[in-house]
Amino acid sequence: MRTIRFVTTDVFTSEPFTGNQLAVCFGAEGLSTETLQAITREFNYSETTFVFEPETPGTTRRVRIFTPGMEVPFAGHPTIGTAHVLVATGEVKPTAEEIAAGEMTVVLGENVGPVPVRVRLDHGVPTWAQLTTAMLPEERVEVRDLDAIAHMLSLEPSDILGGAYAPAGASCGLAFQMIALTSVDAVRRARLRTDAWEQVLGGKWAEWPMVFAMTGGSDEQGLAAHVQGCDIRARVFVPNCGVPEDPATGSANAALAGFLAARTPRDGTLRWEVAQGVEMGRPSRLSIEAHKTGGAIDAIRVGGASVVMADGTMSLR
Repeated sequence: MRTIRFVTTDVFTSEPFTGNQLAVCFGAEGLSTETLQAITREFNYSETTFVFEPETPGTTRRVRIFTPGMEVPFAGHPTIGTAHVLVATGEVKPTAEEIAAGEMTVVLGENVGPVPVRVRLDHGVPTWAQLTTAMLPEERVEVRDLDAIAHMLSLEPSDILGGAYAPAGASCGLAFQMIALTSVDAVRRARLRTDAWEQVLGGKWAEWPMVFAMTGGSDEQGLAAHVQGCDIRARVFVPNCGVPEDPATGSANAALAGFLAARTPRDGTLRWEVAQGVEMGRPSRLSIEAHKTGGAIDAIRVGGASVVMADGTMSLR
């Protein structure tokens, strides 16, 4: 009988029972991809990671990331959550110098390549983590029919921004369709019609829609305290991954940082705070940033807090 140890954590939140759930598994060496996929479906979280000894010099651990429907090359909340769990459980220990400095870097070897994660420490305890994407932003315009996109989202064409912010596919390792809406109310009202999605975006390079709207940084009555005052409200739909909607999507938010930075005419570090998962009852807060030099984006980062929730074992017979 084989025993797999797992740790679950809520990611992109400082409050238990909010954010995006993640299972981090240890001891899966030698198991087939099919078995890893079955374990992922057993947890049925939006993603599960499997941690192995490093395969590439300069990396801390090798990590494979699965949704209930497939393995993905990169994802933000599994990267942030896995780095947090590695440090929180003592699987990776900070040095005395790192404890004194209040931060350390964990480098995860993922299918997109090495992904560095800077982990903030409070007396050696992880409190917040920020990844830097292995890939810089890429954009492709695949769909120009705003009427079709609006119908797919159960919205009106007037709810969708056009011009420079017209829908476009964007990726920093995993592609999403960026759809800027005119208001937070439109974000709330969005309902994905899967039959229309199959016709409009199914099979496209960026087939998963991310809808978002600027909030102006205002507080909202009834909104959880840890997501008050965010700059952006967002939702991400991933209908063919076994997770119809995702409560916090670091890879999509990385792409969003690139999308917004490409339309911001200034250099330096650009930052936004994003609230996601509100409509699902799993409010999440993601800190995203892009750095530009000479008009070119040269770094994308996504950060947030995590809360360890459970530690246990799974027996494979």
